[in-house]
Amino acid sequence: MAFPSRHSLFPFLSWLPRQTRASVSRDLIVGLSGAILALPQSIAYALIAGLPPEYGLYAAIIPVLIACLWGSSWHLICGPTAAISIVLYASVSPLAVPASQDYITLILLLTLLAGIFQWLLGMLRFGALVNFVSHSVVLGFTLGAAVVIAIGQMPNLLGLDLPNQATALNSLVTLITHLGAVDKPSLVLGLATVVVGIVLKLLLPRWPTLLITLILSGVLVWLWPAMFGHVKLVSEFVGRLPPFSSLPLDLELVLRLLPSAVAVGMLGLVTSLSIARSLSARSQQLLDANQEVRAQGLSNIVGAFFPARCQPGPSPVRG
Repeated sequence: MAFPSRHSLFPFLSWLPRQTRASVSRDLIVGLSGAILALPQSIAYALIAGLPPEYGLYAAIIPVLIACLWGSSWHLICGPTAAISIVLYASVSPLAVPASQDYITLILLLTLLAGIFQWLLGMLRFGALVNFVSHSVVLGFTLGAAVVIAIGQMPNLLGLDLPNQATALNSLVTLITHLGAVDKPSLVLGLATVVVGIVLKLLLPRWPTLLITLILSGVLVWLWPAMFGHVKLVSEFVGRLPPFSSLPLDLELVLRLLPSAVAVGMLGLVTSLSIARSLSARSQQLLDANQEVRAQGLSNIVGAFFPARCQPGPSPVRG
C-alpha cells in the first residue's frame, strides 16, 4: 500500500523552503496592498450576505491562509465575493432573520457543506468538470448578481430604512414607492464618495484609492456633524481573531441547505479556477486543478469552524 508523500499532504512544503529575502519582501508589499483593498470590501460583502460586518474580515483571514497554503496557484487569493454573498443571502434569508444567531449558524453550516462538496470533487479528481461550465453562464450570473446587489444597496445610498424583500423586483418596487423620503445628505455623501473614488483611481492607479476614499468620507462625516451626523454607520465590532466553535449538524437542515451548498460550491470553483487559469497562462505556471479544488474546499471547511459567536443584542445598522 502506497502512502501519500508529505508534499501531497502539505503542498506548501514544495515551495515555501525556496523563498528568499527578496521574494518575501515583494510578497509583503503585495500582501499589504491586498489587505488594504480587502478591508472595506470584506465588510461590504458581509453586509450584502446579511451578516455582521466582522464576518467579512473573518472570511478574509482563516480561509485565505488555508487556500494559499494548500492550493496550486502561486497568485490566486481566495476570499468573499459579491456573487457568493448574494447567493448566501438569497438561500438563507427565507429561513432566518439576517444577522441573527440562527442566520449566522445556517450560513456557517452552508459554508461547511459547500466546502465538503468541493473537497470531495477534488479527491475524486473531478476538477476538470468545472471546465464544462460555460463562461457565458458565469458572466450572466455575475452581471445578474451585480444588479441585485445594486438594488439592495440603493436604500443605504438614499438614506432609506426599508424592510428586506424576497426578490430584487419587489425591492425595486418598494424603493420607487419611497423615493419621496430620500435623505439628501446620505445621497450627497454616497455620490461624492463614488466620484472621489473614481477620480483618485484615475489619477493614482497604484495607490489604495478605495481605502483613501473611505477615510476621506469618514473624516468629512466627523468634521461636519451638523450635515452628516445622522447618516447611518456600520456598527462597532471588537477587533479579534475568530475562536474555534462547533456547528449543529441537524439532518433536516443539512438536506434543506444541500442544493444551495452545491450551487455555492460550483460557483466558487468556477470563478476561482477561471482566474487561476488566466494568471497561470501569463506566468507560465502549471496549474493542478484538482489540488486547487481540494484547497478551496478545505478552506471553506476550516473557515466554517472559526467564526466568533455574536453576542445577544440588536442587529447591526447597515449603511
